[in-house]
Amino acid sequence: MGETFISIDNLFKVFTSKAEDLAVLRGASFQIEKGEIVCLLGTSGSGKTTTLNLLAGLDKPTSGKISYGGEDISKWDTTDLYDYRLKEIGFIFQDFHLMEHLTALENVMVPILLMKKEEEEAKEKALELLNKVGLGTKALNHPEELSSGEKQRVCVARAVANSPSILIADEPTGTLDSKTGDVIMNLLLDLSKKNKMTMIYTTHDPYLARIATRLLIIQKGVVSETEITNIEEIDYDSIIFEYKLERDVK
Repeated sequence: MGETFISIDNLFKVFTSKAEDLAVLRGASFQIEKGEIVCLLGTSGSGKTTTLNLLAGLDKPTSGKISYGGEDISKWDTTDLYDYRLKEIGFIFQDFHLMEHLTALENVMVPILLMKKEEEEAKEKALELLNKVGLGTKALNHPEELSSGEKQRVCVARAVANSPSILIADEPTGTLDSKTGDVIMNLLLDLSKKNKMTMIYTTHDPYLARIATRLLIIQKGVVSETEITNIEEIDYDSIIFEYKLERDVK
């Protein structure tokens, strides 16, 4: 067994409205070891995005504990959570969340500048990262001038700009065709290994779970573990049948 890096204990998340309370997470518990590539697999509405938002400190649980480095981040104040997200977390959103008025280069520079780096240093590092993801020639393009795959490459560069400990990706191929999606997933895997990052990603597509070293299934807010000793031994067809998941054909 490796070092427990992140620990989730009996996590509940309930969204309250005038009409009714919606329990999205119902006692989720799991641990993640340093350097693991973890896939959280589930259908739409199963609680995948909520889980990632809680792990990233973007939201707080209704109850339960999220431990990082032995500390419960759900008890941290706004300043501590801001520092945690800036220094420890790289987040890749399904719908990009790029700033449309900024170029690709400037979008990647943002988290670096937030670390109080000089503008020239930030520009140099951002360009280096864009070159690594194969987008150096489009550094001065705005998001509207980029394809979906190119936008996601910018997001990948932005996510790793501050060398985070944890790379979190929420359906990173959800808006992409299958060929571009494969390129993005291989890129994420390569970057996480080279930079020794722990990677956690969600998908509703069992076939995209193949790059993971560990598979977690989430259904109706409950997480179950699939122990993987050999990734090739996973019976994906059974998973598709049991959890009524379908691979998108794009």
